[in-house]
Amino acid sequence: MDGGTFLIPEALGSKVIHPLSDFLLHDVGTGDGILQGGPPDTANKLRTSPLWGLRTKSRYMHDLKSLTLENAILRHGGEAREVRERFRKLSPKQQQQCLRS
Repeated sequence: MDGGTFLIPEALGSKVIHPLSDFLLHDVGTGDGILQGGPPDTANKLRTSPLWGLRTKSRYMHDLKSLTLENAILRHGGEAREVRERFRKLSPKQQQQCLRS
């Protein structure tokens, strides 16, 4: 990779992965105002991280201020406002099913 600068072990090469993320910048309403290496509109955007190992974490979101997945979901705004509202409209049982998936 990169002209031989980085060597990829055979065990990891040519593998298809499903990272559960798009790794793009999104405005979810909790940005910190710091430019993300781009134009001014990136100041309140955050790069989505993969959800691998989510069940092993005890804090969530970029600032680690959410102690539950439910709180992390409910803190989303901006581009994620519609998804947050759909979560809120689920019955408590449906919300728990989402959180356990």
